[in-house]
Amino acid sequence: MDSPESIMSTVRLRPTFSMRLRADRDSSVAEIRERLSASDDYSGRWRGKGRWMELHVPHGERRLWSPHLSVRLDAEPEGCTLFGRFAPHPEVWTFFMFLYFGIVFFVVFGGVFGYVQWVSSEPAWALWAVWVGVPLIGLIHVAGAVGQRLGYAQMVSLRNELAQIVDGLTD
Repeated sequence: MDSPESIMSTVRLRPTFSMRLRADRDSSVAEIRERLSASDDYSGRWRGKGRWMELHVPHGERRLWSPHLSVRLDAEPEGCTLFGRFAPHPEVWTFFMFLYFGIVFFVVFGGVFGYVQWVSSEPAWALWAVWVGVPLIGLIHVAGAVGQRLGYAQMVSLRNELAQIVDGLTD
């Protein structure tokens, strides 16, 4: 099992990890759900459908940068593999991607339009979109890294909780 430190050794968008479980996928899913349902600590903090589950930070501790842990179990010839992925909440991720693609569109459109102006011997005023947009893309990545660092303790907590939930099921 990867340690939380190895997950966060570098800043990555949506850090992932995996672990092998001894039991088959369906038995593992049922056991994990039973453990989550039986504990009051996870009441209202998890949801699942099929082989997918999500584990959230307690409601009182949630912030804009708080992660959630998405878990998927895949069948293997012997046992199954649990894949975990940390990500911001869907509304934050959607806003992040909308902003990112909007700026990329702005940069590409401004670059093409500015190039056409330049080739046509016109003042290439549209190229300013590139000079503004590229640093904004960098700023989005910096904001993501800052958010990930702010949510690091919560990522470690979620990872440790998952380790307790699957205790006895791993190889």
